[in-house]
Amino acid sequence: MSFNKLQPSTLARSRTKGMPILSELDMERLKRCARVSSASSEQRTLVEELEDTAMLLDAAEVPTDVVMVNTRIECTALASGHAHQWTLVYPDEADYERGCLSVLSPAGYALLGARVGQTVECRPPSGVSIQYIVKRILFRPEQVS
Repeated sequence: MSFNKLQPSTLARSRTKGMPILSELDMERLKRCARVSSASSEQRTLVEELEDTAMLLDAAEVPTDVVMVNTRIECTALASGHAHQWTLVYPDEADYERGCLSVLSPAGYALLGARVGQTVECRPPSGVSIQYIVKRILFRPEQVS
C-alpha cells in the first residue's frame, strides 16, 4: 500500500487537544524534503501546513512524550483495537512493510507532533477515516536523557 499518493481530503487531521509540537530541526528537514523534485504538491502542502500550525521548539525542549521524526511508537486503532509499532521517518526512508512510516503519509502526518495519550485521526487512500491513540514512545533518538 502506498502512502505517497495523497488526496486533498487527507490534508485534514484532527487531534483531541492542542497543536502539533515539532523540533525546529525536524521542520527544516521536512522543508528540504518538500523542495526535492520527487515531492508531490500534496506533500509540499502538508509541510506548509505543519509550518503554519506547529509549535516549533529546540529539540532539547520538546517534551519527552511527543512523537518526533525517527521516533518508534506504539499506537492503537480505536475502532479495531489493532496495535501498531511504527517508526516515523522521512519519505525516502519509508517502508510500510518494515514498520517505517513516512511522516508525510496520512497516518504519519497525523502522528507527528502528537503526545502520548492523544488521539489523532487520518484518512488513508482507502478513504475510511481511522483514529489512533498514541500508547507509548518506544524509542526517540533525539531524546535528551
